[in-house]
Amino acid sequence: MSELEPYLKLSLSELASRIDAHLKRFEADPEINAPRGERMQTTPYFRAGAGATRQSVSVGYVDYHGSTKLTREQAARYLAWLDAGNVGKHTVALG
Repeated sequence: MSELEPYLKLSLSELASRIDAHLKRFEADPEINAPRGERMQTTPYFRAGAGATRQSVSVGYVDYHGSTKLTREQAARYLAWLDAGNVGKHTVALG
């Protein structure tokens, strides 16, 4: 049984809910969400969240930057990566 199998059995709503919980935790953590940029005014997570559509999971890290749609497999891989204790965006997890 692959380590991804239990995640692939989750509904898109369950995947989104669990990813959303991680993103909310990242946003609330002052170390993870420390200001960056030239004036130290930009944070990597601002109104971050995840939600399910009929065919994908939508993730967003900065509200005004829009969101990205992940397939079920991508969302499952991202959630498995987050559950393993990693911190970051799907682009890092999915390589």
